[in-house]
Amino acid sequence: MPIKIKHKSGEVTRYKNAEYIPLFYFLPKSLLDRCGELPFRISRYPYELFHDWRQIELIESDQFNLLIKGAFHYLVWPYMGLNAGREIYSGYYPAWNFSHMPSYWIKALYDADVLPSIEDVVKNFTPDTLFNFVSDEYVDNVLKEVVPQAMKKFGMNDIIAVTKEYPCFEDFDDRPSKQKTEFKNRYYHKKTKHPMTSLESFEEEYKEKHDDAEWDMIDESFDLEGDSASKIDLEWFMATLSETDRQILLLRLEKYTYQEIANKVGYATHSAVKKHIDKIKEKYQAYANKNKGTE
Repeated sequence: MPIKIKHKSGEVTRYKNAEYIPLFYFLPKSLLDRCGELPFRISRYPYELFHDWRQIELIESDQFNLLIKGAFHYLVWPYMGLNAGREIYSGYYPAWNFSHMPSYWIKALYDADVLPSIEDVVKNFTPDTLFNFVSDEYVDNVLKEVVPQAMKKFGMNDIIAVTKEYPCFEDFDDRPSKQKTEFKNRYYHKKTKHPMTSLESFEEEYKEKHDDAEWDMIDESFDLEGDSASKIDLEWFMATLSETDRQILLLRLEKYTYQEIANKVGYATHSAVKKHIDKIKEKYQAYANKNKGTE
């Protein structure tokens, strides 16, 4: 049941953020020292939080809401078993979201008899009730036990296991990190059939494995029949070639490899075929330029 506040006008409304008050009193001073002046403007006497309108305004403010979410995220992260700094991950990462959900942690701490409920605070405090700062040692001992229990209870361990197995770019913060770099490397290697390498390295490795033969890839740019822009009669160009070159060119246009052509025309190696092809390309380019009036 939400806590309600009766205003001076008589209007009764929900007391925003009141459920976070017990959690606020659990935060150690060493952490609050890093959170600016707001935590020290909030009274350690809970009675004032319900009777002083200046205090009520502080509790209902967006700044108090952000303080609780940010401070408790910072507090519980080291106990979540991630073995990585919080700055590595983005707000889309499930563990990041979970650590920013105070309601879950309030429930976990209440079940462990560490925090009173806000209803108990309202019923039992007096004007003299004071919440002193808790020690770092006490908070450490509590979180070592409560955080793993909460992770298990709310299924976060299974969720994190899945995110580790199937990471994505959105999991990581914009800042560089070792984990982000390792993810990128794994991601791009998994997207290729072979490990990423340069074309030059691939060609050298191919020659080593194929008795010094060069890597043979069909040159799609050398397409006489498909070049409609040039409007060159293929038969006229063929007439300028020797019988051997014509045979080699026709076989190449039919997608035969250099070695297959060498076997058909009687060359010992594919290298001679490649030399013929290179010369035919030069002749074709000269012939095309001449017919286009560029030579």
